[in-house]
Amino acid sequence: MLKKAALLVFFLLFISGAAGAREKEIRIALWKLPLNLPAMAAADGRVYERAFEGEYKIRYIDLPSGPKQVQAMAAGELDIAEGLGAAAALVGMANGADITIIGANSRSPEAFAVVIKDPEIKKVSDLKGKKVGGLRGSVVHQLFVELLSAEGLSEKDVEFYPMTPRTAASSLTAGRVDAALLAGTEILRAEKGGCRILSDGRGRIDGLSLIVAGRKFADENRSAVGKYLAEREKIRIKAVRTLSDNMAMLKKETGLSEKEIIKMLSKYDYSTKITQKDVDELKKTAEYLKKENIIKHIPNINDLFWKDPSLYF
Repeated sequence: MLKKAALLVFFLLFISGAAGAREKEIRIALWKLPLNLPAMAAADGRVYERAFEGEYKIRYIDLPSGPKQVQAMAAGELDIAEGLGAAAALVGMANGADITIIGANSRSPEAFAVVIKDPEIKKVSDLKGKKVGGLRGSVVHQLFVELLSAEGLSEKDVEFYPMTPRTAASSLTAGRVDAALLAGTEILRAEKGGCRILSDGRGRIDGLSLIVAGRKFADENRSAVGKYLAEREKIRIKAVRTLSDNMAMLKKETGLSEKEIIKMLSKYDYSTKITQKDVDELKKTAEYLKKENIIKHIPNINDLFWKDPSLYF
């Protein structure tokens, strides 16, 4: 009896010791689509796993929704979101989520557009009284509001139907709406269906997406966050320079042809460094969200960035 009790105590101590010796973990949500080259190259090449071997276990969490990523970080269930839209990050922060911006993921003004099919629609003002499909609160909706405003119009001057970009694209090609607010690969698919771009984001919005972390995680793992960002910048540079090495993977992930991928990639800037222009873009997006009553107050943008000067070169 005593022997069995001793064995049980030894087993429990062994299990407890093994649990204490486990590697720490970094839980990452990589937003791969529409064409997040660094994220896809990092996952495919196990970049972060190799960089943190023996220090942190890397676990990828599939959360293909900005609000869900913010909720997971706020709940302590996710550490880093790579590719989080600026609007989703700002909404989360305005609602009290303790998250922080640690870097930029991409800028892609040409990857957001108002797309039409009717050849009689030649300018934005021609959309007055027309049916428009899109997602309110999105980057491309922000673009749409700005385009209307420039023509002395507002959303009240069109028939707006809330829908996802994919639904908007199919509705446009089927003739159920006159214009669709689209992004990334949905623009290419719509163009294949005989549609064309009426106006994209150039000169109006940058289409900024971010790398965001739970503030508690970032503060408690400063060196790991710095290392993560350094690895992300290296894979960003390498992936662009050695595109041919990643082409098969990109075709599989996106379902696009090589020609389409090259065309899409020309629209993206994947630099990790936060610039003053990015800060200005965030302020502009926050003002749009407030105007649309999506957030009640505009947060202090400078407070949203992680307070580590080494990250802002």
